[in-house]
Amino acid sequence: MKKIVVISDTHGDYRAIDKLLPIINESDYLFHLGDFYRDIRAYERELKCKLYSVLGNCDGGGDDELITIDGVKILLTHGDRYGVKSSKYKLLMRAKELGVKVVFYGHTHISDIEEIDGIYLINPGALSSYNNPTYCYAVIYDKKVSASIVSLL
Repeated sequence: MKKIVVISDTHGDYRAIDKLLPIINESDYLFHLGDFYRDIRAYERELKCKLYSVLGNCDGGGDDELITIDGVKILLTHGDRYGVKSSKYKLLMRAKELGVKVVFYGHTHISDIEEIDGIYLINPGALSSYNNPTYCYAVIYDKKVSASIVSLL
């Protein structure tokens, strides 16, 4: 069983990261989906888990990350270049093209878990304080994914 914390759009809110750090350090992986990805880089020496991060539009943009954990193929993206604020269609088509089971994306600041055609599209929301700060806690076990959105408040 692999435990994953997924955060996005931290926008310099170190207090939120501080509050979440004990849960992060009990996990196997931490995914940061961009927009101030450097926030989590400031904690690298304290992290006891494997970190994956992608750049968001506020970071200058960047490539997606494709990883496999315990046989589950995962796409990490900020989501802005797929137009996720208006539709998830392009993101879903990219997921199908890559043959992934799970896509973690950010950008919208709105948490969401949706399964379409056997593909999970999961947005942890924004961890920054100007919003209701949320993150995603996911578990991979026996090639299955279970995910929940958790409020930091």
